[in-house]
Parts: sequence; structure tokens; C-alpha cells
Amino acid sequence: MKVFVWKEVEKCSHSYHSEGGVVVFAETEERARELANSHSGCAIREDEMPCDVRTTRGKEAVYIMENAGCC
Repeated sequence: MKVFVWKEVEKCSHSYHSEGGVVVFAETEERARELANSHSGCAIREDEMPCDVRTTRGKEAVYIMENAGCC
């Protein structure tokens, strides 16, 4: 299992400030993108690469940290 970290993606939610970070625990980057993009509003583009990838233990999981902005 690996953890994939995107510190900032252009679209991780439907909120007004749609930017934010995404952390996914998955076996592969392809699976990480699939899991993240299955969350409503999240659309990690092909050209948005993870900032960090590390080997870890645990189950598949997705954490969306949307940018709350100024509102």
C-alpha cells in the first residue's frame, strides 16, 4: 500500500473555492486517482502529479481537504 499526496489540485470539490489537497491510500497511482475522482466534485487532472508518494500500511482511504478560502 502507498499514500499519494496532492498538496493542491485545481478541483477537489464543488465549493466556490474548489482548490485543495487530496491524500489517498491505494496500491497504485491509477487506483488513487480512481478513488479520489469518485468523490463528488473531485477531478484530479492527468497533468496533476502527486507531490509525495510513500509506502505505508492500511486500507484504501481518501481524504479531501478543500480550500475554504475567505468565505
